[in-house]
Amino acid sequence: MKKLALLFSLSCQIAILSVKAKSISAAPDSFIYHQVGNRALKAYVFKPTEDGKRHPAILLFHGGAWRLGDASWTFGRAKEFADNGMVAVCIDYRLANDGLSPIDGVEDACTAFAWVRSKADAFHIDTKRVAGYGLSAGGHLVAAAALIPAIRGVKIDANCRPNAILLYSPALNMARDPYFGALMKGKGNPALYSPSEYISKRLPPTLIIQGQQDSIVYTKDAQAFHDEAVKVGAKCELHIYPGVGHLLTRNIKVQYKDFDSDPADQKDAHQREDNFLVDLGYIKKQ
Repeated sequence: MKKLALLFSLSCQIAILSVKAKSISAAPDSFIYHQVGNRALKAYVFKPTEDGKRHPAILLFHGGAWRLGDASWTFGRAKEFADNGMVAVCIDYRLANDGLSPIDGVEDACTAFAWVRSKADAFHIDTKRVAGYGLSAGGHLVAAAALIPAIRGVKIDANCRPNAILLYSPALNMARDPYFGALMKGKGNPALYSPSEYISKRLPPTLIIQGQQDSIVYTKDAQAFHDEAVKVGAKCELHIYPGVGHLLTRNIKVQYKDFDSDPADQKDAHQREDNFLVDLGYIKKQ
């Protein structure tokens, strides 16, 4: 990824993209899913219409270069998922500030998946259908939760992993990313937290949305991830949108500000996400 200052500006635009998805007609319920010292991390739950059945769930993780953002950035898309019959949960996670690193965010993502499953009875969730949805840096957290074997040497339990992942302009190749390496602050080997290093048949069904001219996270990394996943026999779909950049912005020359998501491409991407979930049996065809 590019320089920190550029990504700070970009992250403000991610907020605009996230909340534009749809007008939110109901506020979510909020819960503390993880207490870390004095920090209470919250999950915001949008519930579908109650019908007495168990519903699939989807956890949403915002972008922001691992340094900025909050769960509200994903409320718009979460409401859409809830309208389609899923329990949609927007997750706050620790950012790589004040001595923390992306490892803490990965740990929070895994904790969030386990917490949601622990609330299966309360939220009427089918624990075998819990998906992860991540934008940009949030995509890294989701993919890492799905693939990396351990956090700080502690093995990740299956309960802490998603059953399917939907990635929107995700950061996937962290082993050789100087920006990510700087954020790690010597707290760990970046390769140990790089999803691209651990692709295997145990990769859950995966959808990747990518702008062809993305200069923040690279299309070649998404393509390489997809190709390796298919090679080992995993289910992985990649949709590359020509003429647009990070998060499908039309502003190719300056992708980190004056953000301008292509509305037709964004609509198509969301439809492909819905179709992917239909194919998995998570939502019904509209």
